[in-house]
Amino acid sequence: MTQEDVLALMKSDPEKGMKFVTWQYTALVYKTVLHKLSSICSMEDVEETVSDVFLDFYKNHASVDLSKGSLSSFLMILAQRRAVDVFRKKIRQQNIDTLLSEEENKNAERTEDTALKNEERSILINSILELGEPDATIIFRKFYFGETYEEIGNRLGLSANAVNKRYLRSIEKLSIMMKGEIFSD
Repeated sequence: MTQEDVLALMKSDPEKGMKFVTWQYTALVYKTVLHKLSSICSMEDVEETVSDVFLDFYKNHASVDLSKGSLSSFLMILAQRRAVDVFRKKIRQQNIDTLLSEEENKNAERTEDTALKNEERSILINSILELGEPDATIIFRKFYFGETYEEIGNRLGLSANAVNKRYLRSIEKLSIMMKGEIFSD
């Protein structure tokens, strides 16, 4: 079945269309979401996010423009965006102590250096969040998701150059904020 046929089926019989789309693309969407969320979310959260991606597709299938990309690309973009949203929500919901205690339970034989690094990480995450939006998002997308300035700019509605400048300014602010917290004089 061609991509055009799938979209036509979605218009004529949405139930059959969704059955085909989920059958055909679940593995791709699941892998994309799992890659983004495995470090911070439970498998239940990952599965819920995958379901949300297909719900998003159902709601937005009419906006798919195959001249701009394939159906799989559209679904991957939906999956990445939804995963990033869930990641950001989890970061905000969970306090740093919970994250650290989960880390410590996984690795009972932590050394003092590792505990110190976890404390530094929590200070860093809090400091990044204190930067506000869109600076915190830019830093998380750059470091945690490995996105380029152009990808980040497309997501945030900014030019790659603007994202680059905001990134550099944010790193400078972080350096100043962290001076007394992690780095000793």
